Amino acid sequence: MRKLARSFLYALLSAMLIVPPSGSADARTGYYKSGWRKYHKRYRSRAGIGRDQVAVRTPIPPIPQAPPARPQKLLTRDEILASDPARLERLGGRLVVGFDSFSQVKPLVEKKAIAGIFITDHNVRGRKVEDVARDIDELQSIRRAQGLPRLIVAADQEGGYVSRLSPPLKWQPTLGMIIAKLKNDDEREKTVRQYAEAQARELERLGITMNFGPVVDLRLGSPDRDDGETRIFWRAIDKDPYIVAKVAAWYCDTLTKFNIICTLKHFPGLGRVARDTHVMSADIVAKESQLELTDWVPFRRVMTEPGIATMIGHVRLDAIDKTTPASFSDAVINRVIRPRFENDGLLITDDFSMGAVTKSRDGLGGAAVKALNAGVDLILLCTVDQSFDILMSALLEADRNGEIALARENETRERLKRYVFVDDRDLPPPAPVQAQQNSPPPARPN
Repeated sequence: MRKLARSFLYALLSAMLIVPPSGSADARTGYYKSGWRKYHKRYRSRAGIGRDQVAVRTPIPPIPQAPPARPQKLLTRDEILASDPARLERLGGRLVVGFDSFSQVKPLVEKKAIAGIFITDHNVRGRKVEDVARDIDELQSIRRAQGLPRLIVAADQEGGYVSRLSPPLKWQPTLGMIIAKLKNDDEREKTVRQYAEAQARELERLGITMNFGPVVDLRLGSPDRDDGETRIFWRAIDKDPYIVAKVAAWYCDTLTKFNIICTLKHFPGLGRVARDTHVMSADIVAKESQLELTDWVPFRRVMTEPGIATMIGHVRLDAIDKTTPASFSDAVINRVIRPRFENDGLLITDDFSMGAVTKSRDGLGGAAVKALNAGVDLILLCTVDQSFDILMSALLEADRNGEIALARENETRERLKRYVFVDDRDLPPPAPVQAQQNSPPPARPN
């Protein structure tokens, strides 16, 4: 009996191992369900799927494509100057270029490939005023023989450490330095006008027709902030936007009487920027409402006066365009400067050979195409090296492909006609528009 019982027990145990007992499937299912609940509770919000669903990957948005490389083919200087003359003249009429020697820039003038030249320290160092003036006049005589308006001759003579033509021209302090201790507007106006007249007479000796000043960026932040070569705190006139606006207006009004264009710089303002756009990108993160009440006051109050240009800097204005520097941003130019400020004046960029442009997503060539299509009138390029070849190759290529807005060219041509340095081909240079407005009517004959 004991053996029989043991055999029966073994058989029963074997059967239990082979055939699941009643309810075991449900038990197992219950285990799995319980385990799934724990997994589901912990991970469903992350995975976004259920137990019986097929996992579907969330579509990844396409990565924005980089703009096309411009130019696709880099032309040599000889190929550029041998290109279609009409096209070269049209596109070159939007460029103001710096250079190492007058012999280097002369072929560009002869081929009508530029609108103007930028004179700086290495062009005048160790030379007499008369000799530099003679070289400039030689280039102007080429233009006269071509039947074209005079070249724009630009300089960067702010005063202070940005006095690129001193020597041989007389050195002057900054506008901020000369008004620092003055207490009222009468004193400020008299001092600023005397300063501007002295500077204009010096610039006139060389044949300068456009000065890159005054600086109307506000003096904000600390004097020891690290903004590299920019050093706006030391170049700015004041922290008060209304004082800056008045000083800039007096200065510019005086320069126009000498047929010299003044240039407000650097829109949208560098007073809040602690990075150096000579070498890297930089952003203004302030709200538009704050900028309207502070940084933009001098620009708004002065830029629409006759005979005044505005230089656009290479900072990104985050409130308007987070990706493109202001100097070639269609949004900044056509949503702020032109309509909001009611400004139909001349716009010129800061130097396009600066790192904020050359290292940008668009590169030098792409930025140049965007700038012209956005309505910038003149691109400043301070070096006629390969940068000129890249920039002009890109413009020529884009124009052949029908990518340059001709309407913008026509607008620029009309703006230039309103400025004092344009078109003395048949008559002596006219009096500046602002001077004409302020002059008394001619006396009637007795």
